[in-house]
Amino acid sequence: MTTVALDDLRRFGRAALATRGVRPADAALVIDVMLEQDLRGHGHHGIVLLALRIRDLDAGRARADARVEVLADLPAFTALDAHGALGPVGAVQAMDACIAKAQTQGAAMASLRDMPHWVIPAFYSMRAAAAGLIGYCTCYTDPSFAPVGGASRVLGNNPLSYAIPADPRPPIVVDFGVSASTGRMRELLADGQPLPDGWAVDARGRPLSDPALAMAEGVFLPIAQHRGYGLGLVHELLAATLNAMPIALESPPGRYGGFFMVARVDTFRPRDQFLRDVNHALDRLTGGPALDPTRPIRYPGERSGQALRRNLASGHVDLGTAAWARVHEVAALTNVAPPEPLA
Repeated sequence: MTTVALDDLRRFGRAALATRGVRPADAALVIDVMLEQDLRGHGHHGIVLLALRIRDLDAGRARADARVEVLADLPAFTALDAHGALGPVGAVQAMDACIAKAQTQGAAMASLRDMPHWVIPAFYSMRAAAAGLIGYCTCYTDPSFAPVGGASRVLGNNPLSYAIPADPRPPIVVDFGVSASTGRMRELLADGQPLPDGWAVDARGRPLSDPALAMAEGVFLPIAQHRGYGLGLVHELLAATLNAMPIALESPPGRYGGFFMVARVDTFRPRDQFLRDVNHALDRLTGGPALDPTRPIRYPGERSGQALRRNLASGHVDLGTAAWARVHEVAALTNVAPPEPLA
């Protein structure tokens, strides 16, 4: 790990995006989304992605000058067009619209079309949980995995995220794609590690262990076979077809769609009673005997939520091998000096 001051890394990221004409507020938001993942211990979706987003801007897959357009605005529904604005810009607007509408309507939904890569869905679902609401979102991505029985890339990783408040604990956060992620593969490649079994195969169905070969030529496998396949399809229909966008197989890479939902807890029951029962459920779930006494049972989002609180308090960010290499790649692309590591 290389440890860097959070403020130094934040300034570096914002300055790097500014070299491509990104507005200060948009640059600040994009970097905050990335850095939160590093602070949560999910470095595969953190600042390591900045070089890719800069390349998206350079290639026209994302637009620094784009403005998000409101296509439809109903009491509990919003439809937005990002017009290629950096992914977090439109995604935050969509989620914030849901949060605001749910406060008066009890629940709300939003769609977002023509969105470049949004970094990670958990940031947006957690935004709802931070407001005391239940959040959900999904998107589709470039084709990477084969349907059950198939031998070619058809559907993307198509991730989803739920976040449920659990005050005073960190929120319950479920965030996963329906196949192996290229982000994790890049980490394994940088660390010289092979792919785990069941992540990718070649065109003849033979297992692949080389991350570089898998990303370049392989076919990723859906999680839990037909279950992951089904989820991936549903997510694509919600995020592409509902957004009047072509499915990933029929569209150029780099532009996607998203779907967002938010529900107000006290629409169903008093919020304090809900939180009391959520914490009771977590006590029961994590209070049982662990297979390894040195590794206590956790709930989804607990470890990363604790890491976020701890790292925010320290003001430091720990970057892995791949992320630190990408920081220097960004420095070379933008002529912005990288931050100095802490001793």
